[in-house]
Amino acid sequence: MTTRMSRRRTPLNRTLGLAGVAAATTWFTLLSWGTFTTASARASVPLFFIGALIAVLGGLGRWLRLPVVVVLVVQVVVGAMFVLGTVTGSMLPTPTTLDEFLTAFSDAIASAQAFRAPIPVGAPPITAIVLSAGVVAFIVVDLLAGALRRIPLAGLALLTVYSVPVSITGNGASWFAFVAMAIGFLSMLYLVHAEQVERWGRGMTGNADDEDADPSAFGVRTGAVRGSAVAIGATATSLALALPILVPTLDVTLFEGSGPGTRQIEVADPMVDLRRDLNRGEDIPLLRVTTSQKNPSYFRLAVLTRFNGDTWTPGDRDIPETQVARGMMPPLLGVASGTNRTQARYRVEVTSDFDSEWLPTTPQVSQMSVLGDWRYDRSTMDFMSTDKGVTTADLSYEFSGVEVVPDPELMDNSVSGGAAVRSAYLEVPGSVSGEIRSLAAAVTADEATRFRKARALQQWFREDGGFEYSTANVDDDPGSLSAFLAESGRVGYCEQFAASMAIMARIIGIPARVAVGFLNSRPAGPNQYEFWAHDLHAWPELFFPGAGWVRFEPTPSVRAETVPAYTSADLAPVTSSPSPSARGPVDEVPTRGETADPDAGATEGDGSTFPWLGVVLATLALLLVAALVLLPSFVRRRRRERRLLGDIEALWAELRDHAVDLGHGWPHGRSPRATAAWLAGWFGSADGDESLDRPRHGAEHAPDAVRALDRLVEQVERARYSRSGASVDAEQAMLDVRTIEEALDRGVGPRVRRRSRVLPRSLRPSPYVPAREVVTRETSDSVRG
Repeated sequence: MTTRMSRRRTPLNRTLGLAGVAAATTWFTLLSWGTFTTASARASVPLFFIGALIAVLGGLGRWLRLPVVVVLVVQVVVGAMFVLGTVTGSMLPTPTTLDEFLTAFSDAIASAQAFRAPIPVGAPPITAIVLSAGVVAFIVVDLLAGALRRIPLAGLALLTVYSVPVSITGNGASWFAFVAMAIGFLSMLYLVHAEQVERWGRGMTGNADDEDADPSAFGVRTGAVRGSAVAIGATATSLALALPILVPTLDVTLFEGSGPGTRQIEVADPMVDLRRDLNRGEDIPLLRVTTSQKNPSYFRLAVLTRFNGDTWTPGDRDIPETQVARGMMPPLLGVASGTNRTQARYRVEVTSDFDSEWLPTTPQVSQMSVLGDWRYDRSTMDFMSTDKGVTTADLSYEFSGVEVVPDPELMDNSVSGGAAVRSAYLEVPGSVSGEIRSLAAAVTADEATRFRKARALQQWFREDGGFEYSTANVDDDPGSLSAFLAESGRVGYCEQFAASMAIMARIIGIPARVAVGFLNSRPAGPNQYEFWAHDLHAWPELFFPGAGWVRFEPTPSVRAETVPAYTSADLAPVTSSPSPSARGPVDEVPTRGETADPDAGATEGDGSTFPWLGVVLATLALLLVAALVLLPSFVRRRRRERRLLGDIEALWAELRDHAVDLGHGWPHGRSPRATAAWLAGWFGSADGDESLDRPRHGAEHAPDAVRALDRLVEQVERARYSRSGASVDAEQAMLDVRTIEEALDRGVGPRVRRRSRVLPRSLRPSPYVPAREVVTRETSDSVRG
């Protein structure tokens, strides 16, 4: 069996490899466009498959040596069909689908002009724009890198793609996308320049793994190429890092509307508004609510989370741009899946007399539909305007409210809620006097659980503490907390009762905050109710795991006639401090930044607590580790099998890698005969003890292997240096390679042999010698020999 060496086209694996790297780099760069929309997966996932398809089409077209224009037209047509199919559901360009696509594209442009990035979920999506621009980016990069081999120009195109979100939004783009783009750019640069170097001369260190390798080419992937690639790539990467910072923000109309953007929220003072409206002379209607819920009450405006020693404020609110008050809201925070709840739909119409930057809703909301720049705070679930020009005056909106009916026994047996919410909900300023701290402890001293202590505080403010409700001095400064709680000063209105109970609850270790809103509604027609100016109210909310944020009512009955039913329910006698086993099943409550799973209802004792998810993940992790451990040996084995069936250069490369795997290295720059003389020195004896860690080795120990090596060298020299390209006996050469490798194996110990199979060193990038040095050394060897 003979093989004649001949020059062929660029191998398919290299063509597809370069196209694949270009497409992957483009896709990772396009991930920086995720800042344009809150639903970036709508575009990034389809773009992944479209980019892969464009890469395959480009690579195959170039391998088949089709004209560049033909390949480009095919890519454009296929890319357009897939964009059309993603947007309309059909890839066929019919009048209906084209009209639907143009409508979607027009809506996307209008949405980009009307909303500040990122585009909210409820707005018309900009998927058509992102997909279309993404396909153009894939085709341009593939053309520049794959067809024209102009990697710097492809890098410039990638840099343009990466800089688009920086220039339009003024915000930084994804660092992950930048790192991936830089790595991809360096990889493309390396692949293209390495291929160019291969064609400079004869191959002594070539990648003979490739059956289509050019035997007259110099070595593949030389150190000079890698050095140039790294140098040029580092320069381009540095420019890519600095240029987006230096590019000025463009004054364009895209993503600059009044939609949600990221900036510090400036809010009005709800407590000031409450005092003002409670004391106005005229009691006028402010809200009209249409709902099937009977007599809605406790419509909340804002949540106050920070106490500075004198007053409660909403605290700092830097709301992410993704938390737009449209569509489905996050699951109820801290509410167990088994807790009773009812849901009702509300339509609210606000009069022109109520001009607020806070949106009145029920305390728990599952879905919201409102126009304008409104956002929600995930930890408080109140709704606020991010634009001072957007208020509630003359506003109409709808939402789905959830009424939670917490279980008193569950709250009575619950653990502390401090670990489930922000630590700020337990903060007590140092200015709060020791008398107040002692008073809180004294009022609740007889109660064993946190829930009972909270009920004791409510009862103390409403009846037992001698407080009186009055709005006579509502315009005056509310006074200090100590003055209101002193026995001579226990006269005030709802703000003071709510604020005082909240801070005393924090003192005894219960997370607490203050809510401001409307107390009771008044009937205004069938399923219609109104909230008036004098219905404005304040109340405390306390957190109990499994029940979430629970409302209490410390304001005396002259203002708030009733208390929540769960705060007056009979509880089982407490014989001792509740232990963890007595507390009963409580759903794990997510911390800040997480959301509760509404379907997570597995509790202790129901037989479903086996950690199946953990077992599955652990198994997958073990399989992944095993795959990573076995992958090098698998790749090396497949490469060896392919080379043993290849030409003489492939067999010579296999012999080189086998020596490298055994730790011998490879003397680059020598002639085949000089390399053979060096290699024979590592031969082991066939009669030696294979269990020795350091067996004797040398050419004299394996005469059969020396003869096989001489034959192999002769065929390599004949293939490389014959003027007409002589034929070689590939079958005999394969047998000789196996004989030589067996002799090399006998020259090392068993531990080295095992390591060479499990962790083959030949898979690592090797420091090849530059082509000029190879020529010089080979010439010198020839002169000497």
